[in-house]
Amino acid sequence: MKLDLNPSEYVSKDAFVRAALARARDLASESWEETHRRQSQKLTKEIDRLSKQELARRLLRLMTRPARRRAVIDESMRKRAAGMRDKGLSVREIATELGVSIPSVYNITK
Repeated sequence: MKLDLNPSEYVSKDAFVRAALARARDLASESWEETHRRQSQKLTKEIDRLSKQELARRLLRLMTRPARRRAVIDESMRKRAAGMRDKGLSVREIATELGVSIPSVYNITK
């Protein structure tokens, strides 16, 4: 991305910097709009190719909530959680370390 600005045309360095920043902002905005326009056209073409049934099926899949998986908790994980809790680690830290939710840690360490 080239700004095409000549520093000698400006009265001060500050004026040049402001003009350069304004031009960079405008170029970035134009680039984003072009990318967004291309993506929108691509999505429109893809939607036009789909049958009504396929479009309805995909929309339904997007709008429905996925089934939640329960955490698989084995005995070694229970021991690790209990040991961490005894050491004084917070429930949030234990949950992050084990890769489970905070309520799961509370259930494990009861």
